[in-house]
Amino acid sequence: MTVKIKDFLTGVCLLFVSANTAFAERLPLAELELEQKGEQVKFELVGEKLPGGYANDLLLLMKNTEGKILTAYKPAVDGGYNCFLEPVQIKEGDKNILLSVGKGNWRAGRDFYLLDFKNPKKVQEVFADTDNFGVVKRTVWNGDAIDVTMADDKTHNVEIDYDMLEQINRRGKEPTYRGLTSLVAHDLDGDGKDELFTTQSIVAGKTILADVGAVWKLQEAEGKTSWKTGRYTIMLASSGKNNTINDGVDAEGYCVLPRKLVVPGGEATYPMVAYKNNPQLQNEVNALLAQEAEPYLQKFYRGEADVAFNVAVTSPYLLSLQLISGKSNFVHHNVHLDVETGKPVKIEDIFDTKQKDFYKLLNLLNNNKNLDFSEGLPKEWYIKEDKIFFLETVCGKEEVSGFALGNLHKFIKKQKWISHISD
Repeated sequence: MTVKIKDFLTGVCLLFVSANTAFAERLPLAELELEQKGEQVKFELVGEKLPGGYANDLLLLMKNTEGKILTAYKPAVDGGYNCFLEPVQIKEGDKNILLSVGKGNWRAGRDFYLLDFKNPKKVQEVFADTDNFGVVKRTVWNGDAIDVTMADDKTHNVEIDYDMLEQINRRGKEPTYRGLTSLVAHDLDGDGKDELFTTQSIVAGKTILADVGAVWKLQEAEGKTSWKTGRYTIMLASSGKNNTINDGVDAEGYCVLPRKLVVPGGEATYPMVAYKNNPQLQNEVNALLAQEAEPYLQKFYRGEADVAFNVAVTSPYLLSLQLISGKSNFVHHNVHLDVETGKPVKIEDIFDTKQKDFYKLLNLLNNNKNLDFSEGLPKEWYIKEDKIFFLETVCGKEEVSGFALGNLHKFIKKQKWISHISD
């Protein structure tokens, strides 16, 4: 694929002059601050927000520190949901901008555009609309298996297990492939330039049969650029109907979205949060989540562990997410956030832990004798429905003990943190 150039907006000078009126009805959807050519600039994605969360007529603005518009770029995608702007080091020099726009709720695919603002008058689409089709070229039934032909024209025969075949009632449901659902940038080979990890799905009807992963590397030669894809991986989906691991959530005011990587021998899925009306808070929350997930993702990149996540609580006040890392043995790390401020929520914010009777009651109700609450609380905890669980690694094994919140009611400081119980 040859990288495509989209000409700068026609009549851009006139657009700059009338910027204040032209953008009056557009609301900020996502923002990102970067250093470009030694100067601090701000990228701001704006659009017309419609009922239901859809944003129409998208426009990406580049501004200086004084708020003056340096350039305005209209992406190929006209609108969508849950927008993000992220920095990507795909070439030497200034970072590029990764724009991602959702096609629907958290289950839907996304459009990804990698933009180079080196020349503001000719913004370069390094990863463009056609790249969003992914690396799958053809899917067809072959008995109880699927033949999947990839971008290198090689065909892979993928066996579908019996439970999945029963679940989809295969008759009349041809296997099809969707565009990209996820794209993650990471410098895997240590050359200072990011590779792109993409994921797309093979489906029958509405049932996901498999995820297809690929790694994209930008090739530059004789002034031209193109993408080289490889490390193709086809990973069968779980047939469990009640499995909520790696599921996102559409909550009031925000959305939890899964970001997935699939490589030979492993997979990693971690959460990102999209706020519907607060781009700055969205950046702060995702920076915190990235920091919490980084140690586990590094183990994944080294091939030492897979990564998954689970959503424990989504309320207007509390968002609790659980990061899961391991291969055969797993550890759980819990992140609790104040939805309104993006700040971490500590156990001391929920319970009056200064009362000695609190620990006495925990020990009295404790049904796991490998845990002792006399000297304090484990660092890891999470709330699920009407119970709180404490986790601690003892002799190399993760031990868990759960308590009904109703039994601890007199120690609860603020009821809003458990408001989801009565929802």
